[in-house]
Amino acid sequence: MSAFFKLEEFVEELQIDIDKNLEPELDPRQCCIYRVPKDLHRINEGAYTPQLVSIGPLHHWKDELVDMEKTKRKYMKSFLERITVQNRDKIINFIKDNEKDVRNCYAETSKLGSNEYVMMILYDAIFIIELLLRYEFNLRGRDILLSTSMVRSSLCMDLQLLENQLPYFVLEEICKLAFAGLNIPTFMELSRSFFGSFQGLELSRLTPHVAVKHLTDWRRTTILENYQKSKQINGWIHDLPCAVKLHELGVKFKCFEGEHSLIDIRLEKQKQRIPCFEVPEMQIPHLKIFDNTESLLRNIMALEQCHYPWDTQVCNYVRLIDHLIDTEKDVDLLVGYGIISNNMGDNASVANMFNKLGQFINVSKSLYYDICEELKGHCNNPWNKTKATLKRVYFNNLWRGTATIVAVLLLLLTIIQTLCSILQVVFT
Repeated sequence: MSAFFKLEEFVEELQIDIDKNLEPELDPRQCCIYRVPKDLHRINEGAYTPQLVSIGPLHHWKDELVDMEKTKRKYMKSFLERITVQNRDKIINFIKDNEKDVRNCYAETSKLGSNEYVMMILYDAIFIIELLLRYEFNLRGRDILLSTSMVRSSLCMDLQLLENQLPYFVLEEICKLAFAGLNIPTFMELSRSFFGSFQGLELSRLTPHVAVKHLTDWRRTTILENYQKSKQINGWIHDLPCAVKLHELGVKFKCFEGEHSLIDIRLEKQKQRIPCFEVPEMQIPHLKIFDNTESLLRNIMALEQCHYPWDTQVCNYVRLIDHLIDTEKDVDLLVGYGIISNNMGDNASVANMFNKLGQFINVSKSLYYDICEELKGHCNNPWNKTKATLKRVYFNNLWRGTATIVAVLLLLLTIIQTLCSILQVVFT
């Protein structure tokens, strides 16, 4: 009998422990803001961690970012002076009414109570909007965050980190509620103005048919803009030679100019007068590389790993570039053709960046499969290998090429002279 009561007590304690510590289930259809997977985070922690300001619950009240909380209060005061009391109340009610939906956007459950959570979202959203307004209204000289280009660049990067996001619908709706009926730009227009051509790429203009989850997702949408998926076969890429090797085997490279997506890489046949000398030309859109390019790409790739695991288009693009770039010489070649603009230092650092970007990345079937198979077929063709060997050994520079031609001519003249001598002896 005593054993029965002990079991009942144990079961009761078990139920209490479950009820007390069990986190509520999140709606996977709404979830879009994630912790970066640990394997990726370990490779380059700084690429995923905010340096100046925390946005949202994942880095809330971190010791190294606490100073910016004072600035958020100043921004809140300025923002409230811009709007009416009625609009202020509408904003607060909007956040309270949508608290559950906002919480569901995060893959990690916040332990903040309701009022504290609403307050955090309010402060962070107003900070972003007020920052964008100050930039738009040309108040940069009066704001220390905007008066220094280095600080502004760090802010731009912090606001596009995957772990440092607010849902886009929150920012957009607060902007609408605050300035309804006033001649104030929309949140989209303010964002496009503030981020400008950050990392050489302007944010795309959003239409009613294009919905984004947050700023990191918006940056991914921008990269994919104007890219038309073809009906080509998708597959896994492996064993693709590097850019220098491809070039030695006769593949041409060309910078793809115009309004094209960054990932819109093509392979075209360049016809020659002699059909057998037809060569493939790899056309690659211009890629501008800056100090923050690695961080930006890493966060977009982390988003794809978590949210778009079956549509990793940016990851596939980076994987292809990684195949092309093995060493500094490959970067030298791509820079020489205008495909890469290196604004971060020596070309070896660019090669090192791409060699590390693909680590611990899972990719979906690549849209570049057909291109890579055609390139490998070209490289494995014995005739193309022979042409490459002749070029490398006998025609790798003007003087050696000239010497080779002269030697061949001398050999031909010698053979002709020998034949003439033989014929003369035979017929005399």
